[in-house]
Amino acid sequence: MMDMGYGDYQLEAAVSKIHASEAAWYVCDEAIQILGGMGYMRETGLEKILRDIRIFRIFEGTNDVMRLFVALTGLQYAGGHLKELQRAMNNPVANLGVIFGAGTKRFARTVGLSSGPSLSEYVAPQLRDNAALVSKSIQNFGASVEHLLIKYNKNIINEQMLQRRLADAAIDIYASVV
Repeated sequence: MMDMGYGDYQLEAAVSKIHASEAAWYVCDEAIQILGGMGYMRETGLEKILRDIRIFRIFEGTNDVMRLFVALTGLQYAGGHLKELQRAMNNPVANLGVIFGAGTKRFARTVGLSSGPSLSEYVAPQLRDNAALVSKSIQNFGASVEHLLIKYNKNIINEQMLQRRLADAAIDIYASVV
């Protein structure tokens, strides 16, 4: 997003920071695991790397706090769409297009049809199957967010474990396409 000139890239930065710092930790931890007892020996240098990498999950905001930011920002955005639909329902005749579009999308999702954009047209032919899987993941993610907002409404703010799961899913999807 930053590369495309958008000024508001806080969400992208948070997602990237979480993913990169945890991937670095995972890689170093796996390297130590592969080396077994030798992994902690000074000769490998991994004990120092592990120590130094640990701070990345804390600097510039802990990853746990960043996850809450990612989840709540996304929920706020999705909640805005649901409020728009709710306002449209107050005057259905004047907002028939909005209501029909939302109904069509939900019906398509219910019967297993794609209700969102496909990434397949934006990738090389060899990646089309993967792009279809990511598109499906995005669609399922959106449906899950909508379901949770309907179920918990404003009380979603108290559901930190659900927020963490949403943030982790969003981070994984983002990492799949970037």
